[in-house]
Amino acid sequence: MAESEDSADEQEAPAKRGMGLIGWGITAALALGLGGGAFFAMHSGLADGLLHAEEAPPVKEGTETARESYLELDPLMISVGGAQSVKQLRFRAFLQLADDSQTDVAALQPRILDIFATYLRAVSVDRLEDPTGLLHLRAQLLRRVQLLAGRDAVKDLLIIDFVIA
Repeated sequence: MAESEDSADEQEAPAKRGMGLIGWGITAALALGLGGGAFFAMHSGLADGLLHAEEAPPVKEGTETARESYLELDPLMISVGGAQSVKQLRFRAFLQLADDSQTDVAALQPRILDIFATYLRAVSVDRLEDPTGLLHLRAQLLRRVQLLAGRDAVKDLLIIDFVIA
């Protein structure tokens, strides 16, 4: 008889349930709403006052920072490949210079062209034709120019023409 009373109590007691489908739906909707609102506040700048962000000083128009200048190097035509190969490389580039070093680097142009020609002749045609090889080649040429002219004088090398025919 005791068993029947215990089983009756178990049947009468409601089963404990979790949040249920509606509870999870409300939780997901709140999370998405709060996340979207926080993103909007951060993206639009509404929360800048809350985070005590310091404002950068406004840039005045008409004031110029250190200007960059470019030096166009004379075009090069270089024979590449072995003795049995009759391939030509047409190469044209610009050097991006610091503003105060333009005359110094322009005076070194014959040496720069000699360094470029010597290096490009030594590189194999397969490496020149490799699509990723141009990045390595550019880095090598820039390093050689910076050793000659000074690291601060030449900022970058811009390859304009690179044609193997």
